Amino acid sequence: MKSITKHKTWNYLLFWLGQSLVVAGLITGLVTDQWGVIPLALIISGILIIGFWLVGKSRTSSWWRRRSTQASTNAVVATIAVLAILGLINFLATRYYFRADLTETQLFTLAPESKQLVRNLQQPVKVWVFDVAQNSQDRELLDNYRQQNPQFQFEYVDPQTRFALAEKFGVKDYGEVYLESGNKRQLVQKVNVSDRLSEVKLTNSLQQIVNPTSAKVYFLQGHGERPLDATEGGMSQAIEALGNKNYTTTPLNLTEKSGVPSDANVLVIADPKRGLLDTEVAAVRNYLNRGGNLL
Repeated sequence: MKSITKHKTWNYLLFWLGQSLVVAGLITGLVTDQWGVIPLALIISGILIIGFWLVGKSRTSSWWRRRSTQASTNAVVATIAVLAILGLINFLATRYYFRADLTETQLFTLAPESKQLVRNLQQPVKVWVFDVAQNSQDRELLDNYRQQNPQFQFEYVDPQTRFALAEKFGVKDYGEVYLESGNKRQLVQKVNVSDRLSEVKLTNSLQQIVNPTSAKVYFLQGHGERPLDATEGGMSQAIEALGNKNYTTTPLNLTEKSGVPSDANVLVIADPKRGLLDTEVAAVRNYLNRGGNLL
């Protein structure tokens, strides 16, 4: 009689020990986001113990026919299946990152230009945000960049607690955002409540710090072309946009120069009101024959 009671006690302990180990392993993996030796060992041990328990129980054929046995078994299997599915989803999520942007304006989706630039990074680049608070929208944007390439990292820093680092960057106020790559540092912008971190500014700064060589764009002048300043009909916005993309813009008057400079990547003739002189036409043709670009 004592032997039978002892046998039932061991069966009971094995039943709950196996389940407990499996559940403990799944919870450990879910909480830590790491499916290493410990969670896997717990899960495998639990499954083996449950297997031994089932083998022992299977020797008693009447046990399987009990309604209570079938109900208990179904409940156990369902519980373990749910936990296993959750564990699998979490396991895949930590290794294959995916996020869908369901906003109407694709607010949290990077522009193709930004994605390509970050994916092509060959050296570590880090964004330093000197502020006491972390804005969720700014962090979401930075996280989108980081997901494109592990070479891109970011960190929030309280300039008061890490004064030496703030002094190294020359931080003057809260909210300043800097970009660092190697020994090069550049101010991206200053963020505040009304002016959040801009993808355009961050990508342009990244372009400048990664590719410091500036392309030169010359704008032909002297024939009533559109002015480069902010006057009516001027091209100040275009000039600013080119500057943000690391282009150097310079006015060019061919009556004062003998030809188009050799460092010109592009020559722009914007809406001239008068025709070019023969010498100017010859200078432009000579530039094109050298492989220059005309817009």
